[in-house]
Amino acid sequence: MAVVMYSELVVPPGIASPADTHVPEGACPTAGQIRTPRSRHRSSDLSRPALSQPADAQAIAGEDVDIAVAKRLLQLNWILIAAILAVFLCALLLTDFRVRASGYLIVAGVAGFHAAFGYRNMRSASSDPRVYATLSVLPQIVLIAVLVASLGYIAASANLPMQDANLLAFDRLLGLDFRAYLDFVNDRPALIGVLARTYNSIWAQLFGVLILLSMVGQCRRAAELVLAFTTGLIVTTGISTLVPATGVYGTLGLLPADYSHIDPSVYYDTLRELPLVRNGTTRLLDAFELGPLLTFPSFHAVSAALYMWACWPIRWLRGVGLIWNAVMLAATPIGGGHYFADVMAGLAVAAASIYAVNRLSARLTPAEHARPKLLLQLSPAAT
Repeated sequence: MAVVMYSELVVPPGIASPADTHVPEGACPTAGQIRTPRSRHRSSDLSRPALSQPADAQAIAGEDVDIAVAKRLLQLNWILIAAILAVFLCALLLTDFRVRASGYLIVAGVAGFHAAFGYRNMRSASSDPRVYATLSVLPQIVLIAVLVASLGYIAASANLPMQDANLLAFDRLLGLDFRAYLDFVNDRPALIGVLARTYNSIWAQLFGVLILLSMVGQCRRAAELVLAFTTGLIVTTGISTLVPATGVYGTLGLLPADYSHIDPSVYYDTLRELPLVRNGTTRLLDAFELGPLLTFPSFHAVSAALYMWACWPIRWLRGVGLIWNAVMLAATPIGGGHYFADVMAGLAVAAASIYAVNRLSARLTPAEHARPKLLLQLSPAAT
């Protein structure tokens, strides 16, 4: 049995369609039997004016699709930054928090300087995506980190009940023993050094990956990383406000002598800073003195997953990114005094952020530039 396959085609003016030409079965058409199609065929898509094309298709005509989407994501990031700034200013008006203006003005000035040069390059005739992407994503990530961290201070002042006991109970429910893990690491000084290097690389990795992505032409992924980082940080700050905790070391009653080879400095910073925010002592915000307040979920876990995802498009960097950030995940409970539940929640937040950004990025890609699909109709032929 034969199978006939054909795709939908637009018939250009001057070419007859099967409906306009009658040829007896089994006969070949002659020149006189090939007629010009009726007027109803002359209004084809090919003859429509260019203005009838979607605006998205016109906007990206002659431009690489990934670069066009990167530009849209960069614009969206700026809009999101403006929205976060508006929320921060409203929070200052509604609470007793104050800011040391000098720090925020310096951050805003440096970020604005770089962003202005990036915008100028993007609008110039000799624009280079690698240049304006780098000069856009770096100030964006700095502004986002400072603004959301500042909002985290204000949110933490809600002083909701601490959840350390519940988080430890969840770990034990899963059969996870922090003290056993701590002893294992503490007895291996060489392992401590490796874990410390990866754990402390969270910000160096962020800036390094953003610059590298931009320089190798992965501008779209760089813009996506900024958006995913922002989403993850906002969600983590919101959850941490509702589920405040200081860390597992204090909950277990551990003393420095119990982990003599380990210096969990980030845990100490949280242990010092969070109570001062909760009891009302800290009410002056300085952009250069913002400390870590997030325990559940772990933002180190969020970042590790995001960096793995961000590195994936660069083939030679995949293995390095996966291994380095897997070690950073392993270091998170020790370096930050995190419960294992914190790490699990951080990975969940990262997965949700990546999913949301991927969906949004796909929606920003015009359908006209998607890979064309062959429309086939299958029908059995007479045997």
